Amino acid sequence: MSSKERPEGEFYSVATPIGNREDITLRAIHILKNSDLILCEDSRITIPLLRHLQIETPAKTLHKPKTDDYFDWIWEGLQSGKNYSLVSDAGTPGLSDPGSHVIRYLRSKGFEPKAIPGPSALASLISISGFQANPTLFLGFISEKKGKKRSQLEKARETDGLIVFYESVHKLPVLLEMLVDIFPDKELIVGRELTKIHEESIYYKSPKECFEKPPLAKGEFTFLINNHSKFSLKASRD
Repeated sequence: MSSKERPEGEFYSVATPIGNREDITLRAIHILKNSDLILCEDSRITIPLLRHLQIETPAKTLHKPKTDDYFDWIWEGLQSGKNYSLVSDAGTPGLSDPGSHVIRYLRSKGFEPKAIPGPSALASLISISGFQANPTLFLGFISEKKGKKRSQLEKARETDGLIVFYESVHKLPVLLEMLVDIFPDKELIVGRELTKIHEESIYYKSPKECFEKPPLAKGEFTFLINNHSKFSLKASRD
């Protein structure tokens, strides 16, 4: 797309706090305040944050598209010079939320969205894990269906590296049983309530240890499984 054909408006993917509201960046606040509309995963979650930040920009929940032309109104708005910001419920959009659909739509038009970086549970936990992060396989929110969940984990086992995924509190017992079976001797770190008052990043020598002493069943969890064949923290901890 040439500069002459490019719409006058801008589309921003804006990272928001994953727990601690003070993690919002100055640039993110500026962009959100100066957007014409904020597109949310769930406006009921985003609006309280906007009020806290004294941002008066209107917010609209963006649903998963049912038709190919669902996002045409956004494209028309960009062409008329409107600026849009995309946010998820928490963290960086497009990783495990509907935001990727609108980004894909804009890319199909040859349009280049702009990233406003910031908090991410994925990057935050890796940074304090001590695990070798190269390579890393990110699964996002792992499937809620038991059979598909097992299939995802068994396929991930083929990766000689770090495996990262999210899980909800209600599925934790089933997940831990699977990890004992699929990754019996692999060390892992479980993150919970990251950046909040009761933040935890618990190291376990094996899934069995995690199964026997599970983290407090509250909130959403980030799992890091060290599936490297040659790197381990176990020796340095023993």
